[in-house]
Amino acid sequence: MYFFEKNESYKNHIFCIDENGRTYTYGQVWEIGDTALAKIPRRSLCLLLAGNDVASVGSYLALLRKRCPVILMGRTTEPELIERMKETYRPAFVIDENGAKPFSEEPVKVHPDLGLLLSTSGSTGAQKLVRLSYENLQANCASIVEYLSLDAEERPVTTLPMEYTYGLSVIHSHAAVGASIILTDRTFFDPKFWELVTEHRATSLAGVPYSYEMLRRLRIERMDLPSLKTLTQAGGHLKADLQEQMGRWAEETGRRFFVMYGQTEATARMSYIPPERCLEKIGSIGIPIPGGRIELLDVSGDVIEDPGISGELIYYGDNVSMGYAVCREDLAKEDENGGRLETGDIAYRDEEGYLYISGRKKRFIKLYGKRISLDQLQDDLQEAFDTPDIVCTGDDDHGVQVWKSPKASSVDEDTLLQTFWDRWGIRENMVTVHEIEEIPRNTSGKTIYTDLKLQD
Repeated sequence: MYFFEKNESYKNHIFCIDENGRTYTYGQVWEIGDTALAKIPRRSLCLLLAGNDVASVGSYLALLRKRCPVILMGRTTEPELIERMKETYRPAFVIDENGAKPFSEEPVKVHPDLGLLLSTSGSTGAQKLVRLSYENLQANCASIVEYLSLDAEERPVTTLPMEYTYGLSVIHSHAAVGASIILTDRTFFDPKFWELVTEHRATSLAGVPYSYEMLRRLRIERMDLPSLKTLTQAGGHLKADLQEQMGRWAEETGRRFFVMYGQTEATARMSYIPPERCLEKIGSIGIPIPGGRIELLDVSGDVIEDPGISGELIYYGDNVSMGYAVCREDLAKEDENGGRLETGDIAYRDEEGYLYISGRKKRFIKLYGKRISLDQLQDDLQEAFDTPDIVCTGDDDHGVQVWKSPKASSVDEDTLLQTFWDRWGIRENMVTVHEIEEIPRNTSGKTIYTDLKLQD
């Protein structure tokens, strides 16, 4: 049975708890969705503008049940970006907090397996969408349920937007086991968020690296959170000291801390570190999820068998997407990936088979004839100066571009330039430091590097 279908054994389980403390059973959420979409014909292309609320969850699951391919966007997305998506894909219906409204009567051919279209970045500024099948969604959901050992007693709180693949996977995996979800769009800095966590006894929360930077600033280890048993992290590389801090706190308090790795192109997750190995495998992305397989390929395309040698990470699994769409006609395309994903990440294995990301193919530049990882420079700077508000871009012609916000005001330009020379032998003429008002991040907390334009 697919996670979005009506499992009668869960009908009277509490599915959602909203910010006002109202509870909704699975049966009620199914009815909310079915009622909202009653006039939408099966297999209609729909655009759902969602928030972390009961109506959005109900409508989303109902669309999947009706086999209506759904483009999922955030309700708070900039209006011009929503209009651009409408004009590009011409959905038959647009669904928001006011209900479903017809938009286009133009017929469109859609592949019979296509179920969900998501932005690759977690934001919706680009028209390029990942094409996910119903089998992709179910396969990744089942794998997450298995390695997180989820059951009906779980009660996660939403900490990420529903339109972001990681946040959406939390809904999928808990809906599959009849668990209860605390729905909120509030942030960690809102006292009401923590009231919801304690009042409704949240058992887990999910976060990207930036989320855990915020939790560290809030000193989560000093909070009284007796019901919180599991923390999960994905959405980018977690700094070593933060992984160690969170892992040690979890170990000392009888909690589980999962470090994970994934991409929208693989529906959500590809690897994880079992929590009992978290402190032994600092910096690792772990081992493949159940049902997944990972290969490392060298520049010649040969499989790397030996530990310690870096190559491109290739993932295989039923959760690998069908490919991309950039226009309406692409919705009819066949599965272009065949269960194989070239992630673009460079990684190596240790002696036990645990994987470590050493960079990205597209986040490297060449200075003085040497390949330099911008990710590694950025991680080292953030760790050295204890701030996430310093990021790096660059290219072979302009060198390294360092961007910092006022939150990193204690780090001056001279110190940064000296650090580049002392640590990496990179001369100051190859480094440019920019002061910007705020580091651009999407709704999931990831840096939007495309908004950081290179300067001469």
